[in-house]
Amino acid sequence: MLQIKNISKKYNSFTALNNISLQLPNSGIFALLGINGAGKTTLISILCGIIKADEGEIFYNETPYFEALKKDVSLCSLTPQEFAFYPTLSVEENIDFFSQINMLSPKKRKEMVDFAVSVCNLEEHMKKYAAALSGGLKRRLNLAIGLLNDPKILFLDEPTVGIDPKTREFILNSIKNLAHERLIVYTSHYINEVDFLADEIAVIDKGKILSSFKNDKRDRVLILELEEHNQINIKILNEFMPFTEYSGCLQSDAADEQNLSKLLEFVKKRNLNLKSVSLSFPSVQTLFLNLIEREN
Repeated sequence: MLQIKNISKKYNSFTALNNISLQLPNSGIFALLGINGAGKTTLISILCGIIKADEGEIFYNETPYFEALKKDVSLCSLTPQEFAFYPTLSVEENIDFFSQINMLSPKKRKEMVDFAVSVCNLEEHMKKYAAALSGGLKRRLNLAIGLLNDPKILFLDEPTVGIDPKTREFILNSIKNLAHERLIVYTSHYINEVDFLADEIAVIDKGKILSSFKNDKRDRVLILELEEHNQINIKILNEFMPFTEYSGCLQSDAADEQNLSKLLEFVKKRNLNLKSVSLSFPSVQTLFLNLIEREN
């Protein structure tokens, strides 16, 4: 288990991370969802030892994280947004070079090279120079290099930026298949990708975690549409329970079947006319936009 406790980071007067705390499992896909500049890459960079946090602690299975990182070369790996390979080398030469710096045994090294090449479907492209690859193939090479040390934690920072839909589908399915035996920490501002991939999601904005939740066990929300959608009627409804405006509707996560009937009685007494009312599971997009709206 990866435990992040009260991590903060400033760049001069700018607060990039503000008291971040998260608890991540040993396997599955944990997504950090946020707009550009929300703090995702800063947090990933701290966890990979690229930059230092100003405050806070990190533990891996109750051991100080950076102590564990020094002892175990296969603890983590990063696939960054930028292409992290040599463009003047071939795919084969890049993979051979990066596989040698991981201090694995010859047998393990060959095993991981074969695994990475197979997962990323690079067999037919090994002799091509990296500079000549399409954007999608460059992303696949980037991912393959991140797999060469057989990491227990794989950090993927916006790994599908700038690629075509077909390659994006291939990479997303590959990532999903990789999560059975390791923890994948996935950062993105693409809501549909996160919804498809993630077992757990943390929404980050302006360096703060707004919410963290399991993607398959979300609580239902109450969704109302008013015949007369105006601030007076919204204020009246907020006397009963808090509502958030979203896409012409009103939503609340404070409702269940029991107090729904009480709400309907309240609406009737206040002479409010409803166009529709429902209890449903919200999409990740709905949750994300509501959280951002409340924060702002």
